[in-house]
Amino acid sequence: MYRNFDNSLGKTTIEISVLIALDEVVLKRLSEAVLLARGDRSQREFSRALGVAQSTIQAWENGRNTPSLENLEKLARIRGDLPESFLAYLYGRSVGEALPIEQQIEVMSCQQISKVMKQVADRLGRE
Repeated sequence: MYRNFDNSLGKTTIEISVLIALDEVVLKRLSEAVLLARGDRSQREFSRALGVAQSTIQAWENGRNTPSLENLEKLARIRGDLPESFLAYLYGRSVGEALPIEQQIEVMSCQQISKVMKQVADRLGRE
């Protein structure tokens, strides 16, 4: 679907459906990323950790809203990513590296650390 917009420089044609599809893909990735970052925590617990309202978390998970840059950075840190890498992921690009494991551990919840410790113990038990 094309729409024409008149401006002082002439007509500009923008393919609206492509823009909408891109937004839907980004919102879907964001929704999945928020759900994964939240893990087993309730929306209320996760919203408190981020300093936002529970309805904000719900809107992100349902693809109705996008986080501010500050909150995107918080989400990236929770995931163990650099903000640039997280944005690249959302837009389907690859840029940057993940944070070093020490920094990833610093931002993990106790529950996440417990899961990692169990995986490490299981791996060491196999060797």
